Amino acid sequence: MNDLTTSIVNGVTRVSILLLSALFLGWALYPDYRPEVSGLILGIVGGLFNVRFLSIKVRQLVDLAVSQERRRFSFGFVTRLCIAFLIVMMAAKLEQVSLGATIIGLFIPQLLMIPVSIIVGLRMKN
Repeated sequence: MNDLTTSIVNGVTRVSILLLSALFLGWALYPDYRPEVSGLILGIVGGLFNVRFLSIKVRQLVDLAVSQERRRFSFGFVTRLCIAFLIVMMAAKLEQVSLGATIIGLFIPQLLMIPVSIIVGLRMKN
C-alpha cells in the first residue's frame, strides 16, 4: 500500500509540475490572460500541498493500524480546509489574480489523482 500511495502522489506531483510549467509559459506569452493563469497557478500549488499533506496523513494512519496502538487519529481536514481558505483569501485580496480560477485550481490535483491512479494501477498489474 505504501508503494502504491507514494507512486500515485509522485505521479500527481509530476503532472502538476508539468502543468505548472505550461501555465508559467502561458503567463509569459499571453499577458491578457494573466489573472486567470495566476489564479490557476496559485490554486494548483495549494491543491498540490493539500494532496501531499493528505498522503502523509494516510501513511500515518497505516502505521497506526499496523502498530495496533490505541489512540485518536485525524486526517487533518481542518488544516487542509484552512490552507484552501488561505489560498482563496490571497486570491481575493490580490487584484491580479482571478478568484474563480484559483478555486478551480484547488481541485485540479485532486482530480488528477483519478487518471494517475488508474495508470499506476495498470503499470503495477503488469
